[in-house]
Amino acid sequence: MGIFGWIFYFILGIVFFFILLVFQNKYSITNMEKLLLSIILLMISAGICYQLAIPYTDNLFLVFVFLMIVDVIYSSYFIERDFFNKNDRNITYYIVLVLIGFYINQEFINQVSRVFLTGEDLRIILWTGAFLFLYYFCRNRGVFANVSSFKEKGMNQESILIQYAKLKCQYYDECNVKDRDLSNLLYAIMIFENHRRNSFLRKYDYFVFRLNGNKAKLGIMQVESSKYITDSESIEIVSKKLQKIAEKKNSKKKITVEEIIENYDKNNAKEIQFIFDIIKKF
Repeated sequence: MGIFGWIFYFILGIVFFFILLVFQNKYSITNMEKLLLSIILLMISAGICYQLAIPYTDNLFLVFVFLMIVDVIYSSYFIERDFFNKNDRNITYYIVLVLIGFYINQEFINQVSRVFLTGEDLRIILWTGAFLFLYYFCRNRGVFANVSSFKEKGMNQESILIQYAKLKCQYYDECNVKDRDLSNLLYAIMIFENHRRNSFLRKYDYFVFRLNGNKAKLGIMQVESSKYITDSESIEIVSKKLQKIAEKKNSKKKITVEEIIENYDKNNAKEIQFIFDIIKKF
């Protein structure tokens, strides 16, 4: 391997450390997420090495050893944290990481001519797992979340009305309830959820749901469900929920649309109200 190989692993260890540090500071990742991200970085590095004909893939797992050394130096001299504290279990974490890295290095990286997807079963399994992890990580940490201002994301009056006309033609029967305010509110929620998660991303959600069967937000209304539901079924579920909320009356007057929105989705009430105020005029 030579001195240049050791230098290469050391530099790569530093790069890994700062990438993981950014994720940890921004998203407060767990040790499991950190371990999986490290493995993904190892696979990406191996793929790049093969592409650029860099001859240091045989023992690439040693990057994790240097990653630990960098972590020790950073903890001891920069943030003055006891790396060897038994409660933190840092040594156990790095032993597990190095062992997993060694196994992947020997059984995966060293057994193929290319690391990036070309069709071998093991690679497909590993990369599929990596993609699923990144998907769930980004979704749980709010990476896909929109900013609160719709106007900054193209949700102005014109785009809302275009969506309203399109969705009304498509889902008129599902939203045809007696109370016009509730009908418009259904469309407002639909426009809001469709903007946050378009049909392409929802198809991916369905694909993931069929793979693992875990409870997920499905359909155009993004209803949390443990079984497969269509867009129409998601609208029906939300419609019943809104009608149930609307039936609650206080001693003086009927519950207002604003109160219904607040009861339905407190976190996004302003955005839904913004859309409702526009479409109720038409």
